[in-house]
Amino acid sequence: METVNLIGALLLLGLVAWFLIGSARRRGLRALARGTGEERPLPRPAALALWGLILALSALRLWRFGAVPGGFNQDGAMAAVDALALANHGTDRFGTRLPAHFTAWGYGQMSVLLSYCMVPLFRLFGMSAVTARLPLLLWSFAGMAAAYGLLRGLVSRRAALIGLLLLTLNPWHFMQSRWALDCNLFPHAFLLGLALLWRGTKKPAALYGAMVFFALCLYSYGVAFLSVPLFLLGASLLLLRGRWVRLRDVLLCAGLFLALSFPICGTMLINALGWETVELPFVTMPFFPQSVRSGDLLFFSPEPFRQLLVNARALWDVGFLQKPDLPWNAIDGFGTLYRCTWPLLVLGLGLSLARAFRAADPRRRLGYRLLLLFWLCGIFTGLCVNSVNVNRLNILFYAHILFQAVAVHSLVGYKKWSAAPLLLCYGLLAVLFFLNYFGPWAERISHSFYEDFLEAVTWAGEEDFSSLIITPDVQYEGSRQVSEILTLYALQIDAEDFRGEETDAPHPYRERIRYRNLSPEDLTAPRAGQAFVLKTRSLPGDLPAGWEWKDFGDYAVLFYAGGT
Repeated sequence: METVNLIGALLLLGLVAWFLIGSARRRGLRALARGTGEERPLPRPAALALWGLILALSALRLWRFGAVPGGFNQDGAMAAVDALALANHGTDRFGTRLPAHFTAWGYGQMSVLLSYCMVPLFRLFGMSAVTARLPLLLWSFAGMAAAYGLLRGLVSRRAALIGLLLLTLNPWHFMQSRWALDCNLFPHAFLLGLALLWRGTKKPAALYGAMVFFALCLYSYGVAFLSVPLFLLGASLLLLRGRWVRLRDVLLCAGLFLALSFPICGTMLINALGWETVELPFVTMPFFPQSVRSGDLLFFSPEPFRQLLVNARALWDVGFLQKPDLPWNAIDGFGTLYRCTWPLLVLGLGLSLARAFRAADPRRRLGYRLLLLFWLCGIFTGLCVNSVNVNRLNILFYAHILFQAVAVHSLVGYKKWSAAPLLLCYGLLAVLFFLNYFGPWAERISHSFYEDFLEAVTWAGEEDFSSLIITPDVQYEGSRQVSEILTLYALQIDAEDFRGEETDAPHPYRERIRYRNLSPEDLTAPRAGQAFVLKTRSLPGDLPAGWEWKDFGDYAVLFYAGGT
């Protein structure tokens, strides 16, 4: 991939340089900065071909959906387990009624929006990998629609189609849509809010819809508290200064935003001040005595200046250089935007910055300023969150894709034949990416998502074992938390059963399941009906008579079949 990236970067860099030099000679850079209006529609055959390609690539997201990535991430499992509890009882698995924020791991909490989105699907179709991951896929499609609407109004219909095509080809956008992680809802909710805010400059009623999505951002990821209020403050000043909205509209929008977000804002205030949990008929705002999430933020660092430098380096590495990240966030060599496409990002950013001050249409100047404000809020988030990775910086990538769409639109508008090298570059990268995603990467990620463990637990749970002893070493040695949440997900343990309340289950959870490793005494004094889920490499070399085991790859189920 390094050779492909180098050739691609040189090709795109040359194309961008040729465009800038040619534009300066032909019209002058000032004319370029003024932007263009709506072009003539694409010829019908070209438009149909482009839409067909977009739909085909969008449909590719449905192929092997639920099966790739194999297994299930522990945070996604946590969201699904709490969603199942909400669907069955209106509580999380610990019994908190309609929480505004989840207890999750205890020491670290989790946003609730993804789980609430899972609830109707679980009620209709039951809990599965497909129904747990489907909300993110639907939100991703909604984000694509928002990007289309934003680019169509800001640049042109042709630019909107280009942006849609880039999104269907984009590695980050494709990967995040196929597994369940709560924070990956955040960029989609934000972009929907931005698109409606932009539309509200023509139709004020859309402003109130924007506030709904901006409020939902706070329920999707904690870092939204850094970026959303900052964006709304900046956007309000821009809209008021240009007289795009009335002060009355801003105040009404602020009231709606606060009304929708007060449960999560109240939860944050309760935990900041150490107040007790507040229970209302329609929501619970819990206090978390063991929370350590504040340690992830720059403001609470013991050495803030040094941490700021570390954060800036991580932001540059992840957000711009696209260096290797966690395997479920990006595939090495491809990055989040395809590593070689940085010349298009630079060009699109430069054009957007110029048009924010030079565009002929005042409304388009405002649109570019809102887009740049969105981008700056992403930069601010990256600087404030310690050592960001892709999922913590996910607000930034929509802005980068939109900048690339602006760049590609300008290149193709300057010379139509430039579409050929661009399609060749993106097409080759996309083919390599999809082959890797459904091939070698799919095999590797199943280990990161504990596929063998889940299969072993599911098989053991379905057998008539009265006692299951499950290794606590799934993620960290001696730490049972990941083992337990994956077990709850695999066996779809009811929340009341998990809490030890009286149920009609033939083998109550707290009586049947323990988390510890196999001991020598277990082998020498076997108990009928007892099974062990353990790592295959932990299997004893010489098993005593009567013991059998079933292989699931990295994990195995060991059980005594020799009688009592």
